[in-house]
Amino acid sequence: MSEDAGSDELESIAIAVHSLVGLPTTIRSLNRNGLRLEKGKILDRDYTGPVLEEVLRTGKTIRGVPKEGTYLGRNVAVSPIFSEDGKVIAAIGIVDLLSVLEMQEIIRTVVNNSHAVVFLWKNEEKWPSEFVSENVVRFGYTIEDFISGRVLYGDIIHPDDLKRVKDSLEDHIRRGDVDFNIEYRIFTKVGDLHWVNERTFIQRNPDGEVTHLQGLVLDITERKKSEEALRKSLETQKMLRTIINNSQAVAFLWENKENLPTIYVSENVTQFGYKVEDFTSGKIPYKSIIHRDDIDSVIEILNRNITEGQDSFDVEYRIFTGDGKMLWVDEKAFIQRDNDGKATHFQGLVVDITERKEAQKMLEIQRKLGTELSSTWNFQTMLNLVLDSCLQIHGLDAGFIYLKDELLDQINLVADRGISPEFREKVSRYKADSLEARQILIGKPIYSLEFYSDTMVDAVKKEGIKAIAIIPLKYRGEIVGSLNFASSTLDKIPWSIRTFLESTALQVVNYVAPVCVQAEL
Repeated sequence: MSEDAGSDELESIAIAVHSLVGLPTTIRSLNRNGLRLEKGKILDRDYTGPVLEEVLRTGKTIRGVPKEGTYLGRNVAVSPIFSEDGKVIAAIGIVDLLSVLEMQEIIRTVVNNSHAVVFLWKNEEKWPSEFVSENVVRFGYTIEDFISGRVLYGDIIHPDDLKRVKDSLEDHIRRGDVDFNIEYRIFTKVGDLHWVNERTFIQRNPDGEVTHLQGLVLDITERKKSEEALRKSLETQKMLRTIINNSQAVAFLWENKENLPTIYVSENVTQFGYKVEDFTSGKIPYKSIIHRDDIDSVIEILNRNITEGQDSFDVEYRIFTGDGKMLWVDEKAFIQRDNDGKATHFQGLVVDITERKEAQKMLEIQRKLGTELSSTWNFQTMLNLVLDSCLQIHGLDAGFIYLKDELLDQINLVADRGISPEFREKVSRYKADSLEARQILIGKPIYSLEFYSDTMVDAVKKEGIKAIAIIPLKYRGEIVGSLNFASSTLDKIPWSIRTFLESTALQVVNYVAPVCVQAEL
């Protein structure tokens, strides 16, 4: 070899070194470019590189990382070749074996201490393993379990997931993909079930056939548990929200500040005629919808329970709906305190109890009416008591009492409240053959404006009547008159009021009819 040796002269030396170390090899003489070999093949017959040139210039062995050229960024080792008289005549280099081994050790250490287990599988039935990283012990297995073939990777995949994994692999191979990602369950060596995420790289030979699969298998069991717990939590929240929003109870969370600002309110607040945003935006403070006659007592009860260290309390009060109607509500309130015991919030379940309150009121009215009727024989006083009592019911604005006049063969108005003189004149009597009288004499309650004949339509409309209740008075099997009530605010008479009026009619007729009969006698 001389300082002018070319590729042909250097080839035998280069091949010998390359075969020996199995690493990329380069060589050149002092005055001519040389060779580059990789994987048993000569890739370049006119090669030179910056480190080769530096070694020829300095005559010293260099281990380093080129900043340019073919091996940019890779550790290389290049040594000079001397002539017999000590002159540098050539240089030969390889990728630094020591650095490669060190890098391999670093990579192995990183892999084996990571959460991802590395596999190299053959593309065969159930994927036998050619390589598996040491951290496979995370799943209870040893390297030998897989490398020996005692355990095939397909056998540890959950049977319910295996077909999906196969189909996914085949689909990606068919599409020509180089990698894919999938999640499934595997069994550990002791039989525990773990969720894993697999990132697989598909390896093909020069003919495009898939020979191997390189997989990174990451245990995601804890993440799946968290996702499942979150899913169940969200489902529970959704279920509770659905239950609340379809219940009669409206849920509130108020801050313990002036006017009780609302942090949260359930969607079913619409039953009170409001939207969620009305309260949560601060547009409507909750305190502002409480009846002014009840505010002081509500605040007093609230403060008393806070002072006494109570956790919850009940209170009944009136509120106004979005369209101005008044409702009775029952509030079950829970007091929330901070670590110092200071009340910070109130959680309330507010239920409309207007019907219950009205029912209690109706029972009290009937009890009192019965007592008062039994203590008088004055006919007009009785009639006045009946009207005054019934008109205490919210929604009833006018009342009429009719009694049958056998002599004139008609039904006469004998007492009334809440109607104009003009309307009174039009409804003061019904002839026996009139539509109104015929309906009364049938003996069944009527709750329709069709009770009135066509000639009365304009008068009823002018009077502002929107709903009526006609309750026949039956005594000893005969119709003796009727209790008539009207509303200018209700679109129809509620069932609770209907029940009250019908039972009141049964109560009243036993006092009024005997007095009426005695007067006729």
